[in-house]
Amino acid sequence: MIYCDDMIDKKEVGQVGRSDGKLVRDIPAFERMIPQIMPRRCDSTNFAKVEFDLAKVRAFLRELRVAGHQVGMMDFVIAAYVRLLQRIPELNRFVVNRKLYQRNHICVAFSMLRRGEGTAVDETAVKVYLEQEDDLLQIAQKIRAVIKENEQPASRNAVDALVDRLMNLPLLPGFSVSVLRWMDRRGILPKSVIKLSPFHTSMYISNLASIQMDYVYHHLYEFGTAGMFVTMGKPKNNVMTLGISFDERICIGATWAKAFFEFKRSLENPERLLKELTD
Repeated sequence: MIYCDDMIDKKEVGQVGRSDGKLVRDIPAFERMIPQIMPRRCDSTNFAKVEFDLAKVRAFLRELRVAGHQVGMMDFVIAAYVRLLQRIPELNRFVVNRKLYQRNHICVAFSMLRRGEGTAVDETAVKVYLEQEDDLLQIAQKIRAVIKENEQPASRNAVDALVDRLMNLPLLPGFSVSVLRWMDRRGILPKSVIKLSPFHTSMYISNLASIQMDYVYHHLYEFGTAGMFVTMGKPKNNVMTLGISFDERICIGATWAKAFFEFKRSLENPERLLKELTD
């Protein structure tokens, strides 16, 4: 795996305790002060929307399907996000206990519906780990594999098992979760828990278009490390709108502005997601 810390100056970071990231040290004093002023994600969440025309994207995805590649709209949006991290690795940072970290991997979490008994439907959360150099087709394959593994009625994935254990501990559930939060703030949450937790992710995404809903601005979870939540809205007049909630402490405003520009550029030029990063 190519880690995000390979994309940044080694002098900027130093090893501090966490299994999922390194402390970012060499940043201006004002940027270090922001997490002190806004210690919680609910304090520091900003909102933006990115709109893109679907005509070119739909034609592009049809061509891929004719060629035998199973690629959906959510795969496409996630691939555009991974391309974004290739260009702007600062977006893969997170804040815990008022400290800024650079994540050492790329992963995306999402909720998916799963068939239950009869006509029943339940929901589970899954997480897919991606490589920095993955292109659209590789990302789509990994997402398809995760969905296939978890879509069967009788399937109980590792996330389900973890939640079941937490809720069945001989303690109040709220206390169990409080212990996990305390451990996370101090960088001692077990690596096995971080690996499974959908809340410890580069981005969380929700395809609301699949249930005929418009985009929303979803909250950022206080537990975990997700600094960006994207919702895909139901298309209108051949335009899809993404509702983006993001943690402004991760990087400065100018970097976020550049990020949204680059995100939209990839979404409107889908062929870029099959090429190596050149422009």
